[in-house]
Amino acid sequence: MDSPKKTRSPLRNLYREKILKPHAVAVFAVHLGGNTGFETFYSGLKDEDKDLLLGVSSKYVFLVKHGDWRVDLEDCNPVIDYFTNSFKLVSLFSLIESLSSEKHEDFYDWLRKQEDDTFPIPDKLKLKSLYEKYKKTYGSIRRCVRFFERLSPERQAELRAGFKVRGKPVSEIKAVAKFLYNLRSKFVHEGEFVLDIANFPVISRHKNTETLTDISIPTLLRMFEEGVLAYFRRAT
Repeated sequence: MDSPKKTRSPLRNLYREKILKPHAVAVFAVHLGGNTGFETFYSGLKDEDKDLLLGVSSKYVFLVKHGDWRVDLEDCNPVIDYFTNSFKLVSLFSLIESLSSEKHEDFYDWLRKQEDDTFPIPDKLKLKSLYEKYKKTYGSIRRCVRFFERLSPERQAELRAGFKVRGKPVSEIKAVAKFLYNLRSKFVHEGEFVLDIANFPVISRHKNTETLTDISIPTLLRMFEEGVLAYFRRAT
């Protein structure tokens, strides 16, 4: 069950519907049986959801689907796959988080609202347990995992098969979501390029464990588009 909705800005995207709607059609009509199917889907949404869909789809078109990161240097390819894939992964997760109706609350503010017997925090083990509890309730990763869990069983199976740990596909879609989110975070916070997402299988090590990743950007884009539709279908 979704938490109470956070207050959103006025319906600025819906006000510009004539400009933004063609982007949404271009992205989602193919998943809905064509333009007529899209119109049926779109007309069934509340105005607030129409506004959100228009905003997400237009940003997705420019930031991700047709948004390669370009380099303007001599003796350098204009588009370098791991450069552009890194930025696309960050954008994808930003858009996924923007879909959530849950209000963000940072760890410190969350701690201050806990019961009095929480303090003082005696050791690192207790602090870690509190942080795990926080992540399950308010952490960004929780919202992203929920997005992946709305995907069809077939799409989840494809993604799980594309991420192997110690030679075996992971058993839960949550593991794929966390892995991808960690790749995104490594780039955002440490400047580590996303090398595991490519057009060929990549063997790597994460947390001292061997992984094999066979998930391409086109696969992630298809996943995102289907996940967005699944998000809006939840309320119709």
